[in-house]
Amino acid sequence: MAQYANDIFTTEAEAISRSMDLGLDGVTHVSDYNGQAVFMPAASHEAYLAFYGQGEAGGEPEEPSVDRIEALRAIVQEVLKEAGTSVSEMTKNIEGKILKTDDEQRMVYGWASVVTEDGEAVVDRQGDVIEAATLVKAVNEFMEHVRVGKAMHTGEQVGTVVHSLPITKEIGDALGIQSNREGWVVAYKVFDDTVWAMVKSGELAAFSIGGRAMKEEI
Repeated sequence: MAQYANDIFTTEAEAISRSMDLGLDGVTHVSDYNGQAVFMPAASHEAYLAFYGQGEAGGEPEEPSVDRIEALRAIVQEVLKEAGTSVSEMTKNIEGKILKTDDEQRMVYGWASVVTEDGEAVVDRQGDVIEAATLVKAVNEFMEHVRVGKAMHTGEQVGTVVHSLPITKEIGDALGIQSNREGWVVAYKVFDDTVWAMVKSGELAAFSIGGRAMKEEI
């Protein structure tokens, strides 16, 4: 399936955007090909195949042949090569690095999102920016109704956001906080033993937020 070349990404944000474009509500999954982790649209690889099977042939999804799998592996390797990244580096390059850990309480602290720095809007890898006021509204809704954390946005809950502070210029001025950044500061408690081990090893070294939005041209 030639479509694979358009649906394999090294960052989840790109896969979410592609999922939205396909009408899949931003749902993504992680696929492991030849020892490399990549992000793809749809809830699972089976769901991905079913999506194209129904869209192209109107029937059951076709099982990929061995040749197709090998071709896909070659595509994945090329994508990763062009990105100049490895599996461990993919999480380290995401905005929102973990800045402090508390071993006793299994807490991690850092900027979950940075929307401006030194007064300039931060443009993400998709070419998008988030307005500070929009971020505050999203953060407030998340803390009121969700607070759940998952590993790579998939599977069961592995932790929860315990502390949350959106920082804008107005909020910072009111609280006497000086910062050259606007964004979202969080403290996240990790419940899962495996995830905590990955945090300690540096394999999971950053926060990654997910959500849905209506894009507007600037």
